[in-house]
Amino acid sequence: MSRSSRWYWLGAFALAACPSLALAQGAPAQSHTVREGDTLWDLARQYRGDPFLWPDIYRMNTAVVEDPHWIYPGEVLHLAGGEAVAAVPSTDTPMVPDSAMHAPAAVQEPAAADPADAPASLASLTEQQPSPEDEMAPLFGPRPTDSMQETLRAYTDQPYQPLRRSEFYASGFLTEGERLPFGRVLGPVTPPQIKAMARNASALPHSTIAIEAPRGATYQVGDTLLVTRTGPEVEMFGDVVVPTGMAQVVKTADGKYLARVIAIYGPIRAGQHVLPAEKFTAAGGARAVPLEKGVVARLIGGASRQDLKAPQMVVFLDKGRRDGVAPGDLFEARRSPARLPDGTIRVDEVMATLQIVHVRERSATARVLNVVSPDIAPGTQARQVAKLPM
Repeated sequence: MSRSSRWYWLGAFALAACPSLALAQGAPAQSHTVREGDTLWDLARQYRGDPFLWPDIYRMNTAVVEDPHWIYPGEVLHLAGGEAVAAVPSTDTPMVPDSAMHAPAAVQEPAAADPADAPASLASLTEQQPSPEDEMAPLFGPRPTDSMQETLRAYTDQPYQPLRRSEFYASGFLTEGERLPFGRVLGPVTPPQIKAMARNASALPHSTIAIEAPRGATYQVGDTLLVTRTGPEVEMFGDVVVPTGMAQVVKTADGKYLARVIAIYGPIRAGQHVLPAEKFTAAGGARAVPLEKGVVARLIGGASRQDLKAPQMVVFLDKGRRDGVAPGDLFEARRSPARLPDGTIRVDEVMATLQIVHVRERSATARVLNVVSPDIAPGTQARQVAKLPM
């Protein structure tokens, strides 16, 4: 029995077993006139059976829909992309005879060529011959050594920056007991007209999230917001504000705001907070100048609360703006000299180098640049050793 015959009898059996199916399906809808409350999400669920297929409908209607996030009553949307293509061929694929599978390929004798054409033909054949470099080219992309060289070049060829924008926004800070104007993330939305998705859903880069401003406050289109979660409280210095990303307000809808995610530092989920992003001022290309007698601070822990420190880990110091600490300053965490109970003497030595990336009135946020001894516990002394020129 041919393949088409088998599918015909299977279809006939299905319709006989469930005659209402044939009546319910009928011919697929070719278009839809938008009504009040319609969204591409709902239309994809209705006509495609899966709301996540809404981009298919949008792509067929780019001449009508300028922004996939918004459709308006009266717009006529096409639902069929042209003449349908059969999923099952009407005829079976012909079988290849066994003799053909084992027979040698036929060799066609070349036609007599004009001698004048010989150099050109030879040149074209030469051009088609693989070069030694092509023959040695790796089958699965560039060699690991090439990729490593490109990665190292990406770091070494960059201009010097004493402080980077991403470090300023991603490192977090301590609230110092201050009541901050926290807005709230309602959740990621796709498209933005529908309600927020599940609470544990994370927003993706360039996706849209719904947010709510704090009571009595408003946001403007174009405002940049820092998306955060709150970490454990640090004694006398308030809660830890841990950034998870940044978003920019793009629209308002029913008293709520829609923002596009422009940076991600961690999972962005419903229930997190938003704050107006502080202004970042680049420090130019000047390098920090050594200091004779700098500020002496104390390490008060980090966002991860780990005693063992590693490069790029975030830590907090108990000195801030009022003490003369500024972004870009360099500190050294030092081991305090002491005689231990077992009789050994602990000498004064550098444990790690820190760079200040964010400053508040009474505290500062630092990134660990390099580590000599990772067992840096809270209370470790940190001394300011260099400062960016004013």
